[in-house]
Amino acid sequence: MVTIKERRDLVEKLAEARRALIAEVDNLPAPRLISPAKAGDRSPLAMLLHVITTERMYRDQWAKRARDEEYPDLTPNSAVSQVIDPSFSEANTMDVPALLRSLEEERAQTLVFIAETADSEFDRVGKNSLFGDLTLHQYLKSLYRHDLMHVDEMAGREGRYQITTKDGRKL
Repeated sequence: MVTIKERRDLVEKLAEARRALIAEVDNLPAPRLISPAKAGDRSPLAMLLHVITTERMYRDQWAKRARDEEYPDLTPNSAVSQVIDPSFSEANTMDVPALLRSLEEERAQTLVFIAETADSEFDRVGKNSLFGDLTLHQYLKSLYRHDLMHVDEMAGREGRYQITTKDGRKL
């Protein structure tokens, strides 16, 4: 069961990471927003769309199902997962303020989900072949880590967090 302190820490870290992501975008010159740092990377705007889509998937398809179903199979690309263009190149033509609003709206929905979730439900587990069995709390913590990973990527510095799959692969 998550404690009051752990719940408060989660909410604070989610807010801090989202502010850091928005601040990083605000600090980038307009031409950089649509330019990948290097070949094969996503542009910062594409990263924003990726973060929005990932948060929605983690919250709605993974965390909610882990909370509401008994040991659900949350394997990516299963029947319940979205099929998405991994480059998110369409973001480069989108309105930046609208993308930032969507980013904030997704986080607001996540905070509502957390508020609606009982402390005892944070220990519920979902099966995920890519990452292994994870608790609802672990899925939610991955959201702020994901934000910070992309803050670092946009800033061109070594990432604080490295995504590692169950079989040890680095993503």
